[in-house]
Amino acid sequence: MTGQYKNCTYAVLSLLLLIIAGCTSLPVNPDRKQSTVITATTETGLGQSVARLTADKGNTSGFSPLIDGLDAFAARVVLTRSAERSVDVQYYIWHQDEVGSLLAAELIKAAERGVRVRVLIDDVGLGAPDAGLLSVDAHPNIEIRLFNPVVNRGWRMLESAFSFSRINRRMHNKSFTADNQVTIVGGRNVGNEYYDADPDVNFSDFDVLAVGPVVSEVSGSFDKYWNSDFSIPVSEIITATATPIDEVVGNIFDNEKARKNSPYVKAVKDSDFVDHIKNGTLPLFWGEAHVVYDEPEKLQQSSTNKENHLLTKLNPLVGDVQNEIIIISPYFIPGKDGVADIADLIKQGVSIKILTNSLASTDVGVVYGGYSKYRIPLLVAGAELYEAKPDPRIKRKPKKKTKTHFGSSSRSSLHSKVYTFDGEKVFVGSLNLDPRSVDINTEIGILFENKEFAEQISAWWDREITIHAYQLNLEIEEIDDDWEVKKVKSLVWLEHTDQGVTQHIVEPQVGFWRRVGVSFLAILPIESQL
Repeated sequence: MTGQYKNCTYAVLSLLLLIIAGCTSLPVNPDRKQSTVITATTETGLGQSVARLTADKGNTSGFSPLIDGLDAFAARVVLTRSAERSVDVQYYIWHQDEVGSLLAAELIKAAERGVRVRVLIDDVGLGAPDAGLLSVDAHPNIEIRLFNPVVNRGWRMLESAFSFSRINRRMHNKSFTADNQVTIVGGRNVGNEYYDADPDVNFSDFDVLAVGPVVSEVSGSFDKYWNSDFSIPVSEIITATATPIDEVVGNIFDNEKARKNSPYVKAVKDSDFVDHIKNGTLPLFWGEAHVVYDEPEKLQQSSTNKENHLLTKLNPLVGDVQNEIIIISPYFIPGKDGVADIADLIKQGVSIKILTNSLASTDVGVVYGGYSKYRIPLLVAGAELYEAKPDPRIKRKPKKKTKTHFGSSSRSSLHSKVYTFDGEKVFVGSLNLDPRSVDINTEIGILFENKEFAEQISAWWDREITIHAYQLNLEIEEIDDDWEVKKVKSLVWLEHTDQGVTQHIVEPQVGFWRRVGVSFLAILPIESQL
């Protein structure tokens, strides 16, 4: 009897596994409703404001950097409240925290005014429960789609194992567009840590708000992803019983009301961005601008087929550089080919300056482990290499206004993705220089041609990089007759302070066991997934 029971159990489990394995492909629906950007928005309030700004600018676009987290959140709120026709939102992560709830409330209010709201979220980074998603999606002016979702919602881990090659590929894109008139593109997801709202950790991030012709390009990118076979309406894939919409919306609005007088909301109201909007003084840089992004089909291509990859599209620009490239990337794993390319550029007279996270500031230790093996080769090649400090006190200059504790978190982690070329062009977006961003996930960014802004980044680097980061250097033991490095004695971290320069022989501000753990991770054969 026991043997029969075991056989029956094995049979049921085998059947269950076969069912799950057979149901891991995305649903195909030829009747799925397609939609595109609403273009008739020139008469909206945003449209008229943008028309005044762009009246004498020809085909150039204007952009305003959003460096401060409070300003970045205020910008999204202002755009949502100003929208009259549409808001298109695309993100990798959306947390169900203070920032996530406040922004959700603003989008629901916009929908209540008759604004069409399209929300495209990567399924892995989604924080909301399925039942709540169904409820919000039921609003006649809101549609939510999940990108490359898990099909068996109750068996996520099991499906991820069976469909690893598909589930492993994610949408890392980030954009926020109102009325097809104003867009925000950059590195920020939706969550407290991206907007100075987390007292424990803050991601030092970077977005740009843009107007002009480049906005339509962002909308075109959004439409491609929205109508992709990888983007599945929640109503097609979620079978949970929807929470009554009134209850969900009521909870969101109750939370919003409770937070209305919170220190964070008050700080947002006092942000520089809000002041500029009220006074009509928002500074804009102007120049040619284009959106560069991975095609959504990247998720089904072999990693060797890189014709439509974002980095491939940028390669001609890199090849034309004559003087300087500045790389700011929180996760930086160049690989052997990348180090060789950097070395070739340096031999041609190009200065390569790199800022990435230190072990003390990174939020992903395994990525630091993958990067660590390339530090010495990069320095030997002649690159300037810096690692961001975790100390929030040097994160930004003091503002004129007195702010709350927001923005003074106990740990700051670099999350910006900014690249400059020859002090003339700037790329801002979601792209990290690591194998996952380059080969596995999809990314987006905007390439701006504006010498003034690019030179400002270069000037900041020359003036302040040693305040914000450790400088990596080599102690050389032997060089050859041509002054080429033959033997390295050690790698050192130089910390510049008012008292002078302190030299560290191991990663600063981390303990012994964290260094050991990351050293172990560095030898694992997982670089292609980092």
